[in-house]
Amino acid sequence: MAKIRLAQADAGATRELRTGDAVELRLPEIPASGYRWRWRLPEGVRVVADEYAGGAEGPPGEGSSGAGPPGEGGVRRLALDIVGAGRHLLRAELVRPWQDAPRRTLTFVLHASNSD
Repeated sequence: MAKIRLAQADAGATRELRTGDAVELRLPEIPASGYRWRWRLPEGVRVVADEYAGGAEGPPGEGSSGAGPPGEGGVRRLALDIVGAGRHLLRAELVRPWQDAPRRTLTFVLHASNSD
Protein backbone atom coordinates (compact mmCIF):
# COMPACT_ATOMS: atom_id res chain seq x y z
CA MET A 1 0.00 0.00 0.00
CA ALA A 2 1.43 3.33 -1.09
CA LYS A 3 0.49 6.88 -0.14
CA ILE A 4 0.15 9.22 -3.12
CA ARG A 5 0.19 12.99 -2.55
CA LEU A 6 -1.49 15.33 -5.00
CA ALA A 7 -1.59 19.13 -5.31
CA GLN A 8 -2.81 21.71 -7.85
CA ALA A 9 0.25 21.09 -10.03
CA ASP A 10 -0.86 17.46 -10.55
CA ALA A 11 -4.18 18.40 -12.16
CA GLY A 12 -4.65 16.88 -15.61
CA ALA A 13 -1.83 14.35 -15.31
CA THR A 14 -2.48 10.61 -14.92
CA ARG A 15 -1.13 8.88 -11.81
CA GLU A 16 -0.65 5.12 -11.77
CA LEU A 17 -1.51 3.32 -8.53
CA ARG A 18 -3.00 0.13 -7.13
CA THR A 19 -6.19 -0.71 -5.28
CA GLY A 20 -5.59 -0.28 -1.57
CA ASP A 21 -3.38 2.78 -2.06
CA ALA A 22 -4.13 5.97 -0.14
CA VAL A 23 -4.34 9.37 -1.85
CA GLU A 24 -3.99 12.74 -0.15
CA LEU A 25 -5.09 15.82 -2.09
CA ARG A 26 -4.21 19.29 -0.71
CA LEU A 27 -5.60 22.45 -2.27
CA PRO A 28 -5.38 26.08 -1.10
CA GLU A 29 -8.60 27.51 0.28
CA ILE A 30 -9.66 30.87 1.73
CA PRO A 31 -12.99 30.26 3.48
CA ALA A 32 -13.52 33.98 4.17
CA SER A 33 -13.94 34.46 0.40
CA GLY A 34 -16.96 32.15 0.44
CA TYR A 35 -15.27 29.74 -1.94
CA ARG A 36 -14.86 26.14 -0.83
CA TRP A 37 -13.74 23.01 -2.66
CA ARG A 38 -16.55 20.66 -3.70
CA TRP A 39 -15.67 17.12 -4.76
CA ARG A 40 -17.00 14.93 -7.56
CA LEU A 41 -15.68 11.43 -6.87
CA PRO A 42 -16.20 8.09 -8.64
CA GLU A 43 -17.45 4.90 -6.98
CA GLY A 44 -14.01 3.27 -6.81
CA VAL A 45 -12.78 5.96 -4.41
CA ARG A 46 -13.72 6.20 -0.69
CA VAL A 47 -13.39 9.42 1.35
CA VAL A 48 -11.43 8.94 4.59
CA ALA A 49 -11.11 12.61 5.61
CA ASP A 50 -12.16 16.03 4.33
CA GLU A 51 -10.75 18.79 6.54
CA TYR A 52 -9.55 22.37 6.52
CA ALA A 53 -6.30 23.54 8.14
CA GLY A 54 -6.07 27.29 8.52
CA GLY A 55 -3.03 29.49 8.82
CA ALA A 56 0.62 28.59 8.72
CA GLU A 57 0.71 26.77 12.04
CA GLY A 58 1.26 23.38 10.48
CA PRO A 59 -0.56 20.57 8.74
CA PRO A 60 -3.75 19.01 10.12
CA GLY A 61 -3.19 16.97 13.24
CA GLU A 62 0.01 18.81 14.17
CA GLY A 63 -1.29 21.60 16.36
CA SER A 64 -2.97 23.64 13.65
CA SER A 65 -5.70 25.62 15.35
CA GLY A 66 -6.87 27.46 12.26
CA ALA A 67 -6.44 30.72 14.16
CA GLY A 68 -4.75 33.49 12.26
CA PRO A 69 -5.43 36.90 10.77
CA PRO A 70 -8.96 37.31 9.39
CA GLY A 71 -9.15 36.26 5.76
CA GLU A 72 -5.94 34.27 5.87
CA GLY A 73 -6.01 31.19 3.71
CA GLY A 74 -5.20 27.62 4.53
CA VAL A 75 -5.39 24.20 2.95
CA ARG A 76 -8.29 21.83 2.24
CA ARG A 77 -7.10 18.23 2.74
CA LEU A 78 -8.94 15.31 1.17
CA ALA A 79 -7.78 11.80 2.11
CA LEU A 80 -8.99 8.92 -0.05
CA ASP A 81 -8.67 5.15 -0.29
CA ILE A 82 -8.68 3.53 -3.72
CA VAL A 83 -11.11 0.61 -3.43
CA GLY A 84 -11.73 -0.22 -7.10
CA ALA A 85 -9.61 -0.83 -10.17
CA GLY A 86 -9.95 1.27 -13.32
CA ARG A 87 -9.67 4.86 -14.44
CA HIS A 88 -10.93 7.31 -11.82
CA LEU A 89 -11.56 11.01 -12.47
CA LEU A 90 -11.45 13.15 -9.33
CA ARG A 91 -12.98 16.55 -9.92
CA ALA A 92 -12.44 19.46 -7.54
CA GLU A 93 -14.62 22.53 -7.99
CA LEU A 94 -13.94 25.82 -6.20
CA VAL A 95 -17.43 27.20 -5.66
CA ARG A 96 -19.56 29.31 -3.35
CA PRO A 97 -22.40 27.23 -1.87
CA TRP A 98 -25.06 29.63 -3.19
CA GLN A 99 -23.72 29.57 -6.77
CA ASP A 100 -24.04 26.78 -9.32
CA ALA A 101 -21.05 27.53 -11.55
CA PRO A 102 -17.60 26.89 -10.06
CA ARG A 103 -14.95 29.59 -10.20
CA ARG A 104 -12.29 26.97 -10.92
CA THR A 105 -12.29 23.26 -11.74
CA LEU A 106 -9.39 20.83 -11.41
CA THR A 107 -9.42 17.23 -12.64
CA PHE A 108 -7.10 14.53 -11.34
CA VAL A 109 -6.81 11.24 -13.24
CA LEU A 110 -5.98 8.06 -11.34
CA HIS A 111 -5.45 4.73 -13.04
CA ALA A 112 -5.72 1.94 -10.48
CA SER A 113 -4.75 -1.66 -11.15
CA ASN A 114 -5.63 -4.55 -8.86
CA SER A 115 -3.10 -5.27 -6.14
CA ASP A 116 -1.64 -8.75 -6.19
